Amino acid sequence: MVPAWLSIFNAIFAVLLVEMGVAGAHLGAIPPMIGFLAFLLSFVIAILALLFGLIGLARTAVPERRPGRPKAIAGIVLGLLIAVPVGFTMWRWWSMPYPNINDITTDYDNPPQFVNPPGLLADSMKYDRARLEPIQSKYYPQLDPLRLDEKPDAAFASMKAAANAARLVGPQMADQIPAGPGWFIVYVDPATRTIEGVETSYLFRFRDDFVIQVRPGPGANSSLVEMRSRARDGTGDFGANYNRIREFFALLKPGGDSGAASPP
Repeated sequence: MVPAWLSIFNAIFAVLLVEMGVAGAHLGAIPPMIGFLAFLLSFVIAILALLFGLIGLARTAVPERRPGRPKAIAGIVLGLLIAVPVGFTMWRWWSMPYPNINDITTDYDNPPQFVNPPGLLADSMKYDRARLEPIQSKYYPQLDPLRLDEKPDAAFASMKAAANAARLVGPQMADQIPAGPGWFIVYVDPATRTIEGVETSYLFRFRDDFVIQVRPGPGANSSLVEMRSRARDGTGDFGANYNRIREFFALLKPGGDSGAASPP
């Protein structure tokens, strides 16, 4: 009867891990990465529940051990309820063709620098070109700055308007860290034509920092919009930062779709 008890115990533990990981991170009670790891661990525990449950079914086949069979069956059912959806989600994530990179830029030589990332030191956000450039150039199509046929000040006004259109929740928040999902503008510097912000994912509340800067273009009446986007957690981002830049540039182009920069 021990395997049957272990099965139901592990199954209940797996359920608690899913609830703690998803709900805890979503509500801000635990850090996003802790919640994500708890979610992944629930799959391992659920598999153990299934294995112990199958052993328990075999051990309770004889009449004298039959009272333990309901626990083995319950452990198997609960284990399946966790292992199948969590395993399918993990398979979808890891089957995505994205490289192990979490910091994307439109300019390797002079990437936009973070000045006021909320809750972090700017020095911790330095661009590691030696590590990042080879990965980005190998796995992603060329990501050029966006050229606008406007003088820099006019382009900066256009960029601010597009950023405000993409901002789904909340006003400018100074040094606060946004708690809810969405695109938040946290810093604006007209002198350098720079905007910084944070986008928070919906489920686990992962936070990505981005900085957008307008620079003079090659012509008298042209500008270049440079952008950098960086995840705070982990070494990979499932393409979120690369797609964020592409989607914002699509939004900024004349006739762009204001819904293009929705958070993942």
